[in-house]
Amino acid sequence: MEYTTRQSIARELCERLARLAGATLVVGGMLAPETPLTDFDPLELLIVVDSTVQYAQQSFILQGVPVTIHTIALTALESLLREPDLRWPQWLCWLDLLQPLVGNADRVQDWLAQARTVPEPAFYRSILPYLPQLVFPRYSELRAAAVRREEQAGMLLVPTILTEMHTALCLINRCWPTRRQPACLVESFAFSLQPRDWPSLATALIAARELEEIGRLAGTLVGNYWQLLIRCGLNIEHHQTAASAPLSLR
Repeated sequence: MEYTTRQSIARELCERLARLAGATLVVGGMLAPETPLTDFDPLELLIVVDSTVQYAQQSFILQGVPVTIHTIALTALESLLREPDLRWPQWLCWLDLLQPLVGNADRVQDWLAQARTVPEPAFYRSILPYLPQLVFPRYSELRAAAVRREEQAGMLLVPTILTEMHTALCLINRCWPTRRQPACLVESFAFSLQPRDWPSLATALIAARELEEIGRLAGTLVGNYWQLLIRCGLNIEHHQTAASAPLSLR
């Protein structure tokens, strides 16, 4: 599918979705495709609508090309910019890659600028409750796989551990990827805040093929990551009893 064809289809889909949503489209367009463009590159759209409704991601095949539409309500986006959570790196990446086709294109740069101005203390307070969801659960699964001698399961956990570590480092550094997977992982090797030996450990984990080596490398990486969290003042609570665990239904 040629570039101009992609633009035309993206514009039509944005306009149709805005009418279906019954809300004003603030801005919409397609995410910058990989270069050089091939016939196989998927088409991704991002749409921001002035609504309080939550929208689900949509995916389908169009003219043999996979199409994905990421739609977010303006109120939800503004809330995410003020109080970042685990979605922050991905949504900011999409905004950064957006090539606006309809709506007010100037709003995109305003949102990116707003994301950069959240003070570090406020940013860290916002993300701290979510950090236990990253890396640690997958590492525990890896340790369990090692005990069971599940070689294949251990190998399959490596990409997830590295992806979640990348998300965590984006949050800690208060930056977002400017490239797609897997190139964005290499971007994180230049982050100012990273676990000791992050580039070499990540590269070695990708290349590892034996469960014992994977477990050793992952253990070193997670230990170094824990030290990074402490250095940054991101102290994840470690509870010893069920009675002391923080629970909430909100």
